[in-house]
Amino acid sequence: MRLLRKAVRPDGEVEVKVTVNTTEDLWHLYNFLLCGDHVRTKTRRKVTKETSIGTKAAETRVITLELTVRQVDFSPEELRVQGVNVSENEHVKLGAHHTLSIITFPPQDITIIKKEWDEIAETRLKEACSNEGRSDTVAVIMDNGTANLLLVTPSLMYPRAKVEVTIAKKHKNDGTARDKSIQRFFKNVLDAICTHVDFEKTKLLLICSPAHIREEFLKYMESATVHAEAGPLRTIYKNLSKVVLVKVTDCTNDGLRKAFADSAVASAMSSTRSAEDMKVWQSFHNTMSSDPDLCVYTPQMVYQAAMMGAIGKLMVSDDVFRSHSPIERRFYLSLVQFVNNSGGKSSIFSSNHITGEQLTQLGSVAAILLFPCPELDEMAVVPDFINSEEAAAFIRENAPARVTV
Repeated sequence: MRLLRKAVRPDGEVEVKVTVNTTEDLWHLYNFLLCGDHVRTKTRRKVTKETSIGTKAAETRVITLELTVRQVDFSPEELRVQGVNVSENEHVKLGAHHTLSIITFPPQDITIIKKEWDEIAETRLKEACSNEGRSDTVAVIMDNGTANLLLVTPSLMYPRAKVEVTIAKKHKNDGTARDKSIQRFFKNVLDAICTHVDFEKTKLLLICSPAHIREEFLKYMESATVHAEAGPLRTIYKNLSKVVLVKVTDCTNDGLRKAFADSAVASAMSSTRSAEDMKVWQSFHNTMSSDPDLCVYTPQMVYQAAMMGAIGKLMVSDDVFRSHSPIERRFYLSLVQFVNNSGGKSSIFSSNHITGEQLTQLGSVAAILLFPCPELDEMAVVPDFINSEEAAAFIRENAPARVTV
């Protein structure tokens, strides 16, 4: 994402203009936009006009609209922003509903106007516009006849291709049918890598499988590309050093999480944010296994541990900062700032990453403690704690001040 302008308007609102051109940019924008923000960009709208003979005809025009955001939906292909028009326009009435479709090609300029500007908004914008840690990791998780190719960036993980080929049984035609089907499967996987992997941006290509199929596929890759003089196959051959073979227990996201925990993978990814988040999450898992008294999760328990000065590492899923509830957003902003000011460290996990997906299952927040807090086991659980009076008092005392733009 490229930052074109950031300024404070006379009314105190913050206006930011950016250009998006990658799927990760869409993800950052998805996290950056909140209900109530204003978004201005070009869009297509079908309009009706009267012809010279009095008939009406519809045509599609490119117009600039400014919407008050009501809902934002993310997919790797586009960001759909639903809202209400707040700008004068001859083709769209004030108050009319419209959906903006924001895509990455061609690159699109978007202006966002925010009434609230806090530390999370500032951090998200800096991360989105930073070139650090942009190297992608591609993971191919394969088993006999099935392979999934996923792109793993510092902020999200999403599937790019799926390959399915029926593998013949061993006893048919003395095994020749099986050999041919395996070769066809390997060729389709290699074609998917040629199509979807940009080796200029890719730092690591993980080939993961439960059995030995990963070694067989690597041999196929080498033999299929070694004599290529140009084109995608030659590019793959020149980048075979980026391939890391990883044994996984299964072909699920949990299997991929364990792949990231592999020492060879962790070493190769040591400079990326993905690896840092995985290290923190793996540390939480290890602590849960060895000393569960040093782990807490759910908003109330993490808050109480913070009040005792016991939090060493706080983990928060970024989905809480997209909440429609300002109270919930301010609670987590206050919690992050309180822990940081108390000497602890905090990590914000992407909910579209393996770490964030698993953290969300624990209530979107968890922490590793510096010392056990047995008092937590005796505390009564408060339903909807974030909307309690105790949480409200905490927000009033610790809500971060407006960040200087």
